Amino acid sequence: MSDRGVVPRLSGASLSWRAALTIALLIAVTLGTARGNDEWWPFAPMSQYAFLVKNDGVINSIYMEALTVDGDLVRVPLSPTGLGLERAEVEGQLPRFIKTPRLLQAIAVLRVRVQPDQPRYAEIFLRNRQTVLDADRTEKIIDLAHWRVVDPDDPEAFDIGDVP
Repeated sequence: MSDRGVVPRLSGASLSWRAALTIALLIAVTLGTARGNDEWWPFAPMSQYAFLVKNDGVINSIYMEALTVDGDLVRVPLSPTGLGLERAEVEGQLPRFIKTPRLLQAIAVLRVRVQPDQPRYAEIFLRNRQTVLDADRTEKIIDLAHWRVVDPDDPEAFDIGDVP
């Protein structure tokens, strides 16, 4: 007799571990959605995309500027073609940059490595452009962190140290 057309059945053990895994994933997604943050991803929404701005709300836009050794204030290019660092990566580490501004020394190091022919950074500013969605579209610039680069000619010489 041929086995064609016969659908094999899963054993009790196979059904049990599949059911347990399904329940565990459902619990993780439910908890992640209700209480999670970016660190819970993929079981929680990523906050960079998961927010709503009311018509009369506020939009926050994080960016960096730097004062070069030549005295020019320039926008730090947070992109793959700029320093190779995305703005979202900076936003993800925002609390660490604010708490420990010396981490901004790494931005000066990136500038030297990626754009060696450009003027070095002497100071780095982490800022928030806050736009109020009112009739005037009021903007306010808030300084979140500031770092005076240690040895702008050789920023890699400074040891940022063990930073949590």
